[in-house]
Amino acid sequence: VFVLSLFYSYREMPDFFELKNIVKSFGENRVVKGANFGVRCGEVFSLLGPSGCGKTTILRIAGGFEDPDSGTVHLDGKDITDMPPNKRKINTVFQNYALFPHMTVYDNIAFGPRTAGIDEKRVGEMVEEMLKMIRLEAHAASKPETISGGQKQRVAIARALINQPKLLLLDEPLAALDLKLRQYMLLELDRIHDEVGTTFIYVTHDQGEAMSLSDRIAVMNNGVIEQIGTPAEIYENPRTKFVASFLGDTNFFNAKVESLLDGEYCKVDMFGLGEFPSYNEHKLNAGAKVTVSIRPEKFRIFDKKPDADLNSFEAEVIDIVYQGAQTRYWVKAKDHRINIVTQHNRCYLDYKQPTWGDKVWVAWHRDDVTTLPEE
Repeated sequence: VFVLSLFYSYREMPDFFELKNIVKSFGENRVVKGANFGVRCGEVFSLLGPSGCGKTTILRIAGGFEDPDSGTVHLDGKDITDMPPNKRKINTVFQNYALFPHMTVYDNIAFGPRTAGIDEKRVGEMVEEMLKMIRLEAHAASKPETISGGQKQRVAIARALINQPKLLLLDEPLAALDLKLRQYMLLELDRIHDEVGTTFIYVTHDQGEAMSLSDRIAVMNNGVIEQIGTPAEIYENPRTKFVASFLGDTNFFNAKVESLLDGEYCKVDMFGLGEFPSYNEHKLNAGAKVTVSIRPEKFRIFDKKPDADLNSFEAEVIDIVYQGAQTRYWVKAKDHRINIVTQHNRCYLDYKQPTWGDKVWVAWHRDDVTTLPEE
């Protein structure tokens, strides 16, 4: 009840947690280059990027385990930059769980309240509530070595949440788990978050995890936050070539803006493939060199030239990969090798599937194009 009331009292604040102009170097290596973002109360905010991009360093600065070279950290309207970790009301769940091996599941979860001097009867009530939330009541007397990786992760989360933090930091919490267990734990994390309402900052290099769990994502590259937005915003409207390539698969084409069309569209020359109308979200001028990004699932394959309202070109099927739920095609047109995902496979199909060497027409809608300024 306390945590839920905490959530509802803060959720209207637009910037419950903020990092302002954070810079951090280790020796001559600058790993964070002026990071700025705000996290809203009650949301799941993910830091997504490749290894070494600076996301874990940002998490450690947020938790007070590293000091920034410059910039400030704010929680609930207060500057906590110089505040020690144990005073911040911020808890962290680490990738390696960091459970006490000599303690039972019950005692691991009870460690924080006991250290804080809370009455043992109240500690028992709090632990029972946590065990129920993580669905491990039957394992209260178990040692960490006797339970699974997913169960250890839930214990680590409960041990952090029982302290009633205002903010929970999760550093690659599912990296050590196999694929199916990661998928299950994503659902569990989402359920736990919905129950307690605590603000989460989630660090991961896995775009699937970030897309599945997050309210918003900050995509990092080489110490810089390149874009912040909802999963749909970042996937459908990436601002940079790196964001387009890191979040899902895409096809890149070198191109040039030939002319501006009515409304928010332009005509681009995709070298060797033709000139096509495309959405011009970056307001690029005629003559600008651009990179055109088209996701594989935006393409459609036809055995003859499609309707005029679709962009299209002729190509040859050069590779086919059956993936169970779907089939992935690669086609070649001029010097371009293009990745296409078709519709989901079904037992009954009322049309002939393309095969190797077939001549096909590849088509897409002009709204399904991201036209990026040349970097």
